Amino acid sequence: MTERFFFDTDEAAQEAAKILGGLGKAARSLLEECVETQGISRQKVSAAARALENEGFVFVRGENKIFDSDQIEITPSLAGEEALLFLEASEVTN
Repeated sequence: MTERFFFDTDEAAQEAAKILGGLGKAARSLLEECVETQGISRQKVSAAARALENEGFVFVRGENKIFDSDQIEITPSLAGEEALLFLEASEVTN
């Protein structure tokens, strides 16, 4: 069983994992990279990053800065980390 910190129930975490899986390979790869490094920098926000942000799986910072506008920081949220863990766990059991 996968340990939870963000989600109240396993069902909620499994639903988040299902949503993450539905976002596609690019979004999952981006979240995996964010979780592994605890944050990445990019010059612009990709569609995958925007989809992850819209679901609450990552935080995107630096978009509206006048200076250093070429550096966007993408960091994982606890919800994103747990969704990824539950998605990986569900793939192992299937």
